[in-house]
Amino acid sequence: MNDTLPFDRDRARAAERRALWLACQFAWLTLLTFWIIASLSIDTEFARAGRDSPPFFAWVTEGSSVLMTALMVPGMMWLGLRAPLEPGRWLSSLPWHLLGFLAYTSLHVLGMVLIREGVWTFGYGSQYEFLGDAPWREIIYEARKDLGTYAGYQIIMAVALALQMRRLEVEAARAEARNSHRVTLKCGGRTLRIAAREFRAAQAAGNYVEIRLAGGEHLARSTLTELERQLTDAGIDVVRVHRSWLVNRDSITEIAPTGEGDVAITLDTGSQIPGSRRYRARLDAA
Repeated sequence: MNDTLPFDRDRARAAERRALWLACQFAWLTLLTFWIIASLSIDTEFARAGRDSPPFFAWVTEGSSVLMTALMVPGMMWLGLRAPLEPGRWLSSLPWHLLGFLAYTSLHVLGMVLIREGVWTFGYGSQYEFLGDAPWREIIYEARKDLGTYAGYQIIMAVALALQMRRLEVEAARAEARNSHRVTLKCGGRTLRIAAREFRAAQAAGNYVEIRLAGGEHLARSTLTELERQLTDAGIDVVRVHRSWLVNRDSITEIAPTGEGDVAITLDTGSQIPGSRRYRARLDAA
């Protein structure tokens, strides 16, 4: 018990670091893509309208915004990691995100304007005007765009973290299968631990798997591949006999051809499942 807790904590922290890094990478990639597309689009619109613009005008204006956002991506993602907007915690996390958004939009606009002023002064030999005659309108306009960006990055962080936590669950289930020869299944909010030797067959059903056991059936949120790995780790000789079917080889009592290379597989429970000719070599392998 004393050894397991630090180990689990280290694994969870490592998963969080991976999620943070993956979320940042994805955000930077989207920013780079946006910068290129937006700049090319502005150049095209200027050319169609026959309007002249300073050299690299679109790339500077869009790039200044992209650069400031890119610099603050790690901070926004870190806040999403430490103050998740999830059921049971969103109320306590919301004030932190309000402060985070205000900090982001303030620094984003300030840095963007300073970069543009520098380029206009030293590159174009003119003065850059941001606020114009309606300062509050410009500020609200930028804040509204920043709110969408901030919310989008919080969603990215939440998805990246969920994927990494799911990966931990799969790894833990496989370790459990190796150690106790039991399969861990998520079924309708329940977690079931079933003796692997009870497994007979499983059929893919969308995002779920219908699992047939010696004494009944269960519907689990999993994939055939994940289930196959667990069962293999538990020492069960399983084989894919169809794109949608997985079977315990030791439970097969009869294999009968049905035509065109397909087969009907009878199990020791008396039930039958289909076998595809595409998987016949796996089924016939010793």
